[in-house]
Amino acid sequence: MIRKLSVLCCFSLLLGCSQNSENVNTGETLQSGPKPVVDANARPLADSAQAEAPAVGPMQNRDGAPVDPQMMLNKAFFMQHFVAALYSKPTNQNPNPKWTSPLKDAQSGQVVCGDCHTKADMSRLPIQESSPAIEKLHANKEFMVDLMTKWVARLNSGEFGAKMKLKGEVTCTTCHATDPRQ
Repeated sequence: MIRKLSVLCCFSLLLGCSQNSENVNTGETLQSGPKPVVDANARPLADSAQAEAPAVGPMQNRDGAPVDPQMMLNKAFFMQHFVAALYSKPTNQNPNPKWTSPLKDAQSGQVVCGDCHTKADMSRLPIQESSPAIEKLHANKEFMVDLMTKWVARLNSGEFGAKMKLKGEVTCTTCHATDPRQ
């Protein structure tokens, strides 16, 4: 009985499948249809995907390989010092002698990890200590300028929650006596 009922349901389902479709046949075949036209200016889809790919940050591997965990801890060291310079005197090698906090409220309105890191909780990351690898990166001016330029742009971007905590736009000379990019 159950078998007959199952077969009946399947049969009625098959009959109802074509009720909303329309069979259209123009008699066209591959030989009689229009030939495809090659556009000499068209780019392959793979090229367009690469052209639209987001820029890779200074701490990310450019070849798509997994990120080195030690490099991420090094990044955390610099980020912790970058954020601290928003509410306390910067500890960089060329601090701005006229530094004032760029935050509206330097005591209770501090920038936190979640203001920019919305997909991962970075707030539980322990304070990172300096190391020879960090000192080597710190001595690399090109690396540091790329890193800080990216972070300053994020800080000033309306896309992240940190911007609403600022009095105004943050620049390199907010924390440095001279612009390190020059």
